[in-house]
Amino acid sequence: MKNNLVCVLCFLSLAWFANLLEASAKTSILINRIEGRVYDPNRAPVVGAFVELLNDVDSMIGRTKTDASGRFTFTGMPPGRFIVKVLPLGTNLAEQTQEVQVTNLTRTRSDTAYVDFYLRYDKRSHETPLETSREVVFAQEIPPAAKKMYDDGVADLPKDQEKGLAKLEEAVKIFPTYFDALNRLGREYISRKDYEKGYPYLIRAVDVNQRSFSSYYGLGYAFYQLKQYPAALAAAKASTVLAPESMDAQLLHGTLLRITENYPDAEKALLKADTLAKKKNSEIHWQLALLYNRLNRNQDAVNELETFLKLEPEAPDKKKIQDLIAKLKGSANKKN
Repeated sequence: MKNNLVCVLCFLSLAWFANLLEASAKTSILINRIEGRVYDPNRAPVVGAFVELLNDVDSMIGRTKTDASGRFTFTGMPPGRFIVKVLPLGTNLAEQTQEVQVTNLTRTRSDTAYVDFYLRYDKRSHETPLETSREVVFAQEIPPAAKKMYDDGVADLPKDQEKGLAKLEEAVKIFPTYFDALNRLGREYISRKDYEKGYPYLIRAVDVNQRSFSSYYGLGYAFYQLKQYPAALAAAKASTVLAPESMDAQLLHGTLLRITENYPDAEKALLKADTLAKKKNSEIHWQLALLYNRLNRNQDAVNELETFLKLEPEAPDKKKIQDLIAKLKGSANKKN
């Protein structure tokens, strides 16, 4: 979400990486990387989890968040032993750490270390997973061959995604209205940002089961990313009807209402998302800031941007946001 910010971040990241590559070519600097993905106990990607990189004396040297596919990346560390820590704040998942070794076999050969996390539920939490708490039980009589292919595919996904996806698709070929397989395929492709390939499976899934929150939410998110806003809005609205207490659904719905210029309803949805959030959510405050800026409610926009920076103190474009806050404050003072 927050399209303008994402565009700026992507541009800055690409420019920084291009400069790094140029410097490497001139000075033979090694560009080591540590990357991986974070999954929940259902083998679904965990989005927006904080991931920290610590050195061998437990000092933090980098921090990032997982993207829509659960992926994270750190770049530019020297050879040595590192600790990668996943902090799934605001969820019912337990944090986890793993040790990673970066080794440069030669003076000119970079190293990329891969590490995946399969998080467990935090026993101290009494919350239930999003999907199981939102979904209505849907029963089908499934041919044994399709069920076996589906189970095998789900088991293969963490080890070999392509193999796992192929088995899920084979399960759908055997039983074309297999809801679990259709829903899982759609969500898997969307987590890989292959929205064009993912949304048709979810359309078929909701044709089979019109009470599926995860299918409608996935459709709304996919169409949002594809800028198909009317379709995204319809799917997001359906997800809020099925799960009005879902912060994620209200946030997506409010974002799309803002984009389609339904500002009063956008504010209601975003404020409801803020009320439902168990912890302060920076994305909600970013969307509210964009909304209030559009409505020329400068002081409200300032308040939301300041809250955003408190929640994201290491935002890469922090200086630009601070400059915008100063500009909005100046405009607000002039009105007064």
